[in-house]
Amino acid sequence: MIKNIIFDLGNVIINYNQEQIISNFTDKEDEIKYIYDEIFHSPEWTLMDLGNITNDETIEVINKRNEFKYAKLTEDFLHEWYKTQPINEDVVELAKKLKEQGYNLYVLSNMAPLTYAYFQNNEFFKLCTGIVISSHEHIKKPDEKIYKLLLDRYNINAEETIFIDDDDSGKNYESANRIGIKGRRIIPNQVEDIKKMLSEFEVKI
Repeated sequence: MIKNIIFDLGNVIINYNQEQIISNFTDKEDEIKYIYDEIFHSPEWTLMDLGNITNDETIEVINKRNEFKYAKLTEDFLHEWYKTQPINEDVVELAKKLKEQGYNLYVLSNMAPLTYAYFQNNEFFKLCTGIVISSHEHIKKPDEKIYKLLLDRYNINAEETIFIDDDDSGKNYESANRIGIKGRRIIPNQVEDIKKMLSEFEVKI
């Protein structure tokens, strides 16, 4: 019987659509490619999620590596990108219903400190019994340690727990499932698919 529901944030609670995010900053092909290749897919992006490098340090490293070719774009993007992400209000409403039904809600997300700080006062977080953010712990999914940390910290039984995440690599669910947490990948930003998955595991809404 499911008692606990763990939410990822990006593309579950928060709409993390990279194409839409980039469109707020540029429509030039070379700049779009630069943001994908040199920012989103940079090693520094992972280091920010791990809490091992600051936003300003990231800007400095990326600009130096690219000989300051897109210096202003890099600064503007990294100072503002996370503010362009909308909240999936329909998923927040679903979370409220789950809370009313007596389920314990948790967060487990890979996220940089500035991004979490920007969103942390949203009403969704007030529904949660526990929150684990990768940059606060210096561990990120799919490392099994971060799942075990959440289970241990909040005294959660893995077999009574379901995990809602959009990771299309499969790695996040492989780690969760290996330690007994249930669930499958959901379609990004699709509340109806979340509802479908919950019903598959006999979660009442």
